[in-house]
Amino acid sequence: MSTKTERWTLRVTPMQDAIVRQALRATGKSLNEYVVSCALASATDDLADRRVFALSPDEWDRLGDILDRPVGDKPRIAALLAEPSVLERPG
Repeated sequence: MSTKTERWTLRVTPMQDAIVRQALRATGKSLNEYVVSCALASATDDLADRRVFALSPDEWDRLGDILDRPVGDKPRIAALLAEPSVLERPG
């Protein structure tokens, strides 16, 4: 486990503090655990949604190989797409 050496200082409104403290009681986490885990989850999601990816030349070639593969038959997906969606089904 890495040593924690960085410090964050945050300012919140009384309402924000009350909501977070209610979540702390519900989850049993410390303020530090809760804030760090939520920040990491959000950061991971934000990074996953990036539209620009930096790839090494080898990674770029590998991606090209994957995208150039012939399309395979996917009968289960075809069957699923042939069914009416929940929006098309009678109520």
